[in-house]
Amino acid sequence: MKLVLSLCLMLQMMVTAYAGETVRLAVGDWAPYTSETDVDGKLLEKVTSQAFALEGIAVEYSYFPWKRSYLVASNGEFDGTLPWNKTQERVRDFIFPKTSLLKDENVFFHLKSTPFDWNKLEDLKRYRVGVTMGFREEAIYKSQGIQAEVVTTEDLNFKKMRVGRIDVYQTSSRVGYVTLKKTFNAQEAALFTHHPKVVSESEYFVLFSRATPRGQALADRFDSGLKKLKASGGYDKIMAEFKP
Repeated sequence: MKLVLSLCLMLQMMVTAYAGETVRLAVGDWAPYTSETDVDGKLLEKVTSQAFALEGIAVEYSYFPWKRSYLVASNGEFDGTLPWNKTQERVRDFIFPKTSLLKDENVFFHLKSTPFDWNKLEDLKRYRVGVTMGFREEAIYKSQGIQAEVVTTEDLNFKKMRVGRIDVYQTSSRVGYVTLKKTFNAQEAALFTHHPKVVSESEYFVLFSRATPRGQALADRFDSGLKKLKASGGYDKIMAEFKP
């Protein structure tokens, strides 16, 4: 009986310790995962908020271009940022939780009227390639000698493709089709397709800044909350909200 009471008291103290605590995250616009304006484009914001809520922690989101989101989180102005995949540079700047938010496939989008095929990255040198500032592809293309036109947002790449200023753009298959649906009418969106060859499968994480004293603690609490969210079925419920 004493053991049970001690455990209950300990749990109550843990909840109290985190009650009223807030984590501040910097994000960009990447529907259906994150969005400042699209209420149906916040799947990973919902996952993150509900995981932290199970630990008694609230989440505040601030929206910036992706490159700035990374910067203000890495220098400690914010507690973290999401969603990002893992690279050596990011591991230096951030603490990664043990569990990712989700896995997703990356593909090359192009107009159906543009004959596009590829086997290895250097094949892209035959095409005009678009990339979003701050995305890992920007550095990858540069290292491979691929000339890519850089813009600040995802939709600008698709707009440039629509008018023939670039030939191809790489992004998440899920995000790409949501962006097309938001950016164009149905007739224009139908002009696009993606190459069937998957470029890569990415795992996306919440990143916690190494420049703050509570980065590791927040990563641990997030892991704990996400585990509870998945066990309860709440994670699957959120993912089921996605409608391409």
